Amino acid sequence: MSLFNLFAVFDGLRRPHNVRGERFKRLHPKDNFYQSTAFFPMPFALITTINEKGVTSIGPHSLCFPFDLIEEPSMMVVSRAGSNTSTNLRRGSKAALHFVEFKKSWLKPIVALGYPGLEPEEKMQDIPFEMVRTQSDEYANDPEFPMLINDAFQVFECELDGEFHYTPHRETDPIASENFWCLKVKNVLLKESFEKRLIEQKEFPNMPISYGFRHNDSARRFFFSSHNKPFAVPVPNPPGLEHQAIYYQANKLDPDVRFEEEACKLLVDVPKAFIGVALKGIIKEAKAQGVTMVNAEFMREFNARRNS
Repeated sequence: MSLFNLFAVFDGLRRPHNVRGERFKRLHPKDNFYQSTAFFPMPFALITTINEKGVTSIGPHSLCFPFDLIEEPSMMVVSRAGSNTSTNLRRGSKAALHFVEFKKSWLKPIVALGYPGLEPEEKMQDIPFEMVRTQSDEYANDPEFPMLINDAFQVFECELDGEFHYTPHRETDPIASENFWCLKVKNVLLKESFEKRLIEQKEFPNMPISYGFRHNDSARRFFFSSHNKPFAVPVPNPPGLEHQAIYYQANKLDPDVRFEEEACKLLVDVPKAFIGVALKGIIKEAKAQGVTMVNAEFMREFNARRNS
């Protein structure tokens, strides 16, 4: 067993510190408060965009998270206004968000990719990644679409949402502050072996976790960690709320057909082993009738026809 894996085993045995007897100390937020005054571990995305010369650049971003979740999925990205990523997005570049597994030798080059002031041509010289063109039909021949990182296990191909605007008041130089970008997720790409893992939920990728940039002393460093193997915690199902699990499952099956909660309440007597089949049958009938929202009235009519 490697030394790193040995540390990972003992890391899982660590007990939480007993802090009940301590007082909370109030800290005053500073720039990048989540790093300077807090512990805030985050996954991160390696975001590729393309500049006016057609050169792809990679920007590592921790402040990158799901935004719109249902009908039109999107990601919110917070990036320095002067970064290559923000500069390229302002000129209309599309973006690809990449997620990689933990590999310690990648972390130093990833930190270097986030260093400000360097042009993409300089930053991309010594990257440890293989860059490839997308295989997606709509972007394969698009000169405004960046290259993909072939070492990533997951990629979100995105386009800028031109309707979203968030411009908070700033007293500092705008180029030194942050931009807020809403990126519409057009394609979710997953390497084939990871699709199987996603479905079976038995093995999760070991993704690097960032604690961000820390410089409380003379050293200027980024802190990272790996994580232990995820384990499942069953979700309680209190009496009277059985329909909520059905509601959640139903609204994940097909983006073109949604379910209201009242409709799902009429399905609580269906055995769990058959609820997936039942929902697919309902969706098929809804599409045949041109129905995009399944409500209680639709369900009653559907059940009446099925039982007649």
